[in-house]
Amino acid sequence: MSNGSLTDSITSLNPIVVTIAYFMRNSHPLIKVTVDVFLRTLHEHMFLSAPVADWLFNGIDDPVLKIVEHFPELPINIPYDKFGWFYERNGSREYDGIMLMNTGAADFSKLGNIEKWKYSNTTMYRDECGEVRGSTGELWAPEIGQPEVTIFAPDICTYLNLAKNETVSVLGIEGMMYVANDSVFDNGYRYPRMACYCDEVRDENCLPPGALNVSSCRFGAPAFVSRPHFLRMDSYYPSKISGLNPTEDMNFRLALEMYTGMPLTVSAQLQINLLVRHIGGITINNQLPDADTLMPMFWFRQEVRMNEEYASLARFALNLRYYMPVGFYALTGIGVILLSVGIWIILQKLLRSPESTPILSGASQEDVSVTER
Repeated sequence: MSNGSLTDSITSLNPIVVTIAYFMRNSHPLIKVTVDVFLRTLHEHMFLSAPVADWLFNGIDDPVLKIVEHFPELPINIPYDKFGWFYERNGSREYDGIMLMNTGAADFSKLGNIEKWKYSNTTMYRDECGEVRGSTGELWAPEIGQPEVTIFAPDICTYLNLAKNETVSVLGIEGMMYVANDSVFDNGYRYPRMACYCDEVRDENCLPPGALNVSSCRFGAPAFVSRPHFLRMDSYYPSKISGLNPTEDMNFRLALEMYTGMPLTVSAQLQINLLVRHIGGITINNQLPDADTLMPMFWFRQEVRMNEEYASLARFALNLRYYMPVGFYALTGIGVILLSVGIWIILQKLLRSPESTPILSGASQEDVSVTER
């Protein structure tokens, strides 16, 4: 349903150049100048044009990657021979990592919760932010009365809390809509408990609220995640980008049927950005007009909506919830009536039966004695 073709040519920042410059930002000036010369021998500038298919799935050949892989002692760890936002992800069962999911056998309220990811119950973030928690979105326990739900997102190595928003109806099925509020990607500016997404000593890498630093999750690249078009982000970075048009329908949303935990609609939307800061000595990286720019790379929307086939099955299952108590009471009443009738019939038979006759009536005592011998 995308608008365009995989053969369309897209010009954007070269993530390899930006990533290497970010890696070297704290190095000695002579090392940075050397890296700049090296990069300029391979690239004319920091921009790159390629078909959409290469940007996304096929990967883009970059000579820098081929050279870096021959020097494992370098502090640059990019485990791919090409660059692509979803390179080696199509058809992969291993990309997201192994997950241990709660079956709800011991506690049904935990059905679908992720207990471990990649054999660990923590990620690279510190304290509460590094906990593995929430559902991956496919399976939910009944969420009656829950003020928020939690989704674990392997792509950003952490979880998102979605707050209760409004009641919705999808194909005649009532549900509750949960949306990402301003606590998402806050970093502790307005919500202190979110401060663990920044280092304990807050520095320039702790951006204003609205963008999450996922560089440690993305092989050290200066990658930041936000909502599309910097929706509800602090104005510092959006003011530097023209063409943004954030609307509320770009927000991360999830609608659940409350009695079953069944997803009715899902609209998972996030934006990937690269932080480009001017770095002394690496001039190829310093070509943007602003010395501190959060550059949008792309944003995506993954949508799921229940169709009529599943809606009819869901309505049937939900109707059973109303009819089963009535049926239970009706069956109980019928059972009590049948039991009462049965007891009454037995009592009537006992009351009408003749007196019992002695087995030995008419027999002599002598006959009895002989029989006993």
